Amino acid sequence: MKKVVIAAVCFLAIFGLINTASAQQDPMYSMYMFNGMAVNPAYAGSREKPVITAIYRHQWTGLEGAPRTAVISGHAPLLNDKIGIGMTLMNDNIGVFNTLTLMGSYAYRVKVGENGKLCFGLNVELNNFRAKFSDLALTDTNDDVFKGDRTNIFSPNFGGGLYYYTEKFYAGASVPHFLNMSLTESLSVKGTDMVARQWKHYFFTTGVVINVNSNVKFKPSVLFKYVKNAPFQADINAAFLFKEALWIGASYRTGDAVSGMIEYNFSKGVRIGYSYDFTTTELNNYSAGTHEIMISYEFQKKQTYLTPRRMSYF
Repeated sequence: MKKVVIAAVCFLAIFGLINTASAQQDPMYSMYMFNGMAVNPAYAGSREKPVITAIYRHQWTGLEGAPRTAVISGHAPLLNDKIGIGMTLMNDNIGVFNTLTLMGSYAYRVKVGENGKLCFGLNVELNNFRAKFSDLALTDTNDDVFKGDRTNIFSPNFGGGLYYYTEKFYAGASVPHFLNMSLTESLSVKGTDMVARQWKHYFFTTGVVINVNSNVKFKPSVLFKYVKNAPFQADINAAFLFKEALWIGASYRTGDAVSGMIEYNFSKGVRIGYSYDFTTTELNNYSAGTHEIMISYEFQKKQTYLTPRRMSYF
């Protein structure tokens, strides 16, 4: 079908199968600020309590074969808060291509000043890349690029990052993949320079919390992204937090989309969020935008009363 072929072409453009025109490969999230593990392993343990977060993203709805990403991650502080550990399981599907990733994260946390912490993070991951070209309806059945199926290609990798945060400021930099791993030589085409490869991505993020009044906080932030031979990209975000419960914000992703998002923090540690991306590229003529849903649970610390006037946590 024509839409399936369009989706395959989108994959070639987005996932950089051609090494002379690589682009953003790692899945993007509009609500990355609610799950820092998605971009930086040093984030592990920074919520100061165990957290489990799940995100589902359906990109470019209405376009057959468009990206769909599901990810669940958990992280927690250990050993008197000096260590943070995390685990992430992600499934990313675009047309006939599917990547399953299992990643473990480790962060060593150092206290800086009275209320700041500097975290050094490492992650190791295993990727399972699959391609099922037999599902494509081709106009040229002799095209060598799309002949046969390639399945169960395993590719390990590792990365790292730095993350500093206080109660009102944070900044982080990360490279989730240190190695430009070749996914499989079988995807190369003889006589061309085409090859499937996992490229290094560079991330930098920072944000602040500004108290407007006792009930309202303003939280601007930005995420910069770069991968070889692709346009430099930035997510510019602005959000308001009302009474420590309701989060309403908007985001602009350069060269891609404008997003609106809402998140509510229920009692007992449950948080639910939703975002909608309005595509600003020509793909807007073929899709109805992008939907993203997030649900998170923070384990609450038990309280112990030492005296009627003093309370501490463990």
